[in-house]
Amino acid sequence: MAEEKSFGKLFVYAIILVLLFFGMIRIFINTAGNFFNLELLGFLFLLLLALIGFIGYVKVWGERVLFFVFLFYLVNLVLVWRYTDGISFLLLFLALIGFLMAVPKKVCSSCEPEVVSEEEPHSEVFDVPEVKEEASEVVVKKVAAKKPAVKHSPGKYVASNMSNVYHEPKCEWAKRIKSDRLIWFKDKREATNKKYKGHVCVK
Repeated sequence: MAEEKSFGKLFVYAIILVLLFFGMIRIFINTAGNFFNLELLGFLFLLLLALIGFIGYVKVWGERVLFFVFLFYLVNLVLVWRYTDGISFLLLFLALIGFLMAVPKKVCSSCEPEVVSEEEPHSEVFDVPEVKEEASEVVVKKVAAKKPAVKHSPGKYVASNMSNVYHEPKCEWAKRIKSDRLIWFKDKREATNKKYKGHVCVK
């Protein structure tokens, strides 16, 4: 499922990675042998990984790929430092900024969306005047309110058009849905086909 992403953040990632890649080229361009070969291979791998991350940035996994680019870059800087006894603090600082920006956020997949609903009365009792002509007087009689029969029509499950969760009609959450927002489903399959998911009240 696509997440809404900030393209300003993507621009910052691009600037940081361009600076990091130029810094990496400057580290190994004047070397030779195994060190050059390993750094060139690492550079190409990180470049490919960064391109994949930018292509998939609008998806959930895109920013995670960029997270691994920064992580591998930091590991590479530590290995270069061990091999050459020198480290570029500017590259280390930029890689740390990118790494911290790309740390994956915790996503709660089991959390249900919060249903925003207003409390509304379920039944009201009104005094209905009953007109009788007795010596040209109008007698008002209080009519006792009858409890309405529970009908699960036109379906077996109910949802709000402001949510993506469906309920059994007897559920406390279902009773809070305003009548003009009600959506009925005849069965679970119909609700699932319309991208609704069952509440814990649905057995």
